[in-house]
Amino acid sequence: MSRPAQLEKASFEFLEEDAQKLAALGYKQEFKREFNSLSLFCFAFSMMGVLASVSASINFPMSHGGPVSMIWGWLTAASFVMSVALMLGELCSSMPTTGGLYYFAAKMSMRSDTDMKFMPLVTWMTGWFNVVGNVALVASIDWSLTQMVFAWVTLATDFRFQPTFEQMLGLYFGFLILHGIIGSLPTKILAVINNFYVLLNLVATVIVIICLFAIPSERNTGSFVFTTWDNSYSGWNDGFSYVLGMLNAMWTLCGYGAACNIAEECRDASRAGPRAIIMSVVSTVIAGWLILLAATFSVSDIDAALNSDLGMPMIAIMYTSCGKQATLGLWMLVILVQLFTGSSAVIATSRVIFAFARDGALPFAKLWDTVNSHTQTPVNAVWLNVLGSALLGLLGFIDQAALDAVFNLASIGIYIAYGIPIFCRITIGRNRFEPGPFNLGRWSTLVGSIACAWIGFIVVSFLFPYEVPVTPTNMNYAVVVLGAIITFAGIWFAVDARKWFRGPRITIENEVFNVITGDQATTEGTQISSFSSSYKDEKTAQP
Repeated sequence: MSRPAQLEKASFEFLEEDAQKLAALGYKQEFKREFNSLSLFCFAFSMMGVLASVSASINFPMSHGGPVSMIWGWLTAASFVMSVALMLGELCSSMPTTGGLYYFAAKMSMRSDTDMKFMPLVTWMTGWFNVVGNVALVASIDWSLTQMVFAWVTLATDFRFQPTFEQMLGLYFGFLILHGIIGSLPTKILAVINNFYVLLNLVATVIVIICLFAIPSERNTGSFVFTTWDNSYSGWNDGFSYVLGMLNAMWTLCGYGAACNIAEECRDASRAGPRAIIMSVVSTVIAGWLILLAATFSVSDIDAALNSDLGMPMIAIMYTSCGKQATLGLWMLVILVQLFTGSSAVIATSRVIFAFARDGALPFAKLWDTVNSHTQTPVNAVWLNVLGSALLGLLGFIDQAALDAVFNLASIGIYIAYGIPIFCRITIGRNRFEPGPFNLGRWSTLVGSIACAWIGFIVVSFLFPYEVPVTPTNMNYAVVVLGAIITFAGIWFAVDARKWFRGPRITIENEVFNVITGDQATTEGTQISSFSSSYKDEKTAQP
């Protein structure tokens, strides 16, 4: 061994365990590990922003089955989502890297160390679905935040003010810029912000639930809440209407995978990651169901709430059951929760963009995979996220229905990105998986099969229009946007990317990688990335 390699080995041995695991996966430590187990849970929980997310999307179950869909649809979706969360937790524990989903897909789509026939395409499509789904999630969060603010203003002015689309678009852009600024802050500050936010989220949720139960002078009966079925709005048959009503739960429960994207910024990531994913989902399911329970007991007229001039059913429910002044205060809490949810989403999405660009899979990749030397965060990726979300907001110039499709696109894109590595884990990569501290053992195949079946079913269902007969104003344009994305990514891969894209690339120096693969491969709990080894040979051969 050469003198430089010996020095590199000595340095490597003093690296913390997280950095060693990351290096074994082929990546050098570029972020500061300022997140701990608690702050990572706070981050994952904040990504779902349960109070604001349920408030923004409660119209879906209300108009697709009414109380039964609101109460039981949430629990139905949540029970299947739990299988997805368990599988993602297992994968995150095994491979704690910012690459997250598409890194998992790459590792699990290889039949052997030399058979990588499907890996580039599988990785490429997973990455694109993940990027687009997360950018759409940011757009849907900030657009609903804009709607919330103007609903508050409309109520405060006794319905005299009604916003124009141009006014809403301007405020939407303003929120995106604000979240871009927050997302560019140093990791240490972001961790503190998220710890504060989860406290705000919990306190606000408890206050809203208590007020909806305590203030109304009249409440609905238990029979109304748990057994009333009202499918007079969608035009679909009862069964499919119940399925479409679950978009409320699926949109709310689609940000927990963000814990994977912060893995390189968290201490003890192989344990903290799965813990954050699973506990954040459990907490959100419980809190969301209580919010829906309180709203269903309080709603006096579902039709009036859906067609209120306030534009959002949840604030209409608060107004009729709690009065103007109480509603202004409660709705401000909802707005604050959504404000911080948007900042968390921008942070997570920027890491997704950074990781994908780090492997050369985005146009002008070198520009987006840069970590700012002062903040130690991917600032350029943050602002690419802001730009992409801003462009999605322009869909409103086509039609409101086109803008509503962004909600669907977020759920569909992210869950497809969740599903691909899980499917590979239980099929192609079943015998190659190297478990981390958290694993499902012999239950992995069963749980993974349930997760994949649910994702396939719900993704196809959410591509259908929300109402029938279909008109230009109620068309679900998510299928159009999703089709355009698949076409773009597929053509680019077929024409050009297949010639050079080989999946995740190593970013550590060759000497260090040689030390790891040669001398550290037997370290307990450390796995070696086969495709990184392949890329190492390719990199070494370059002049």
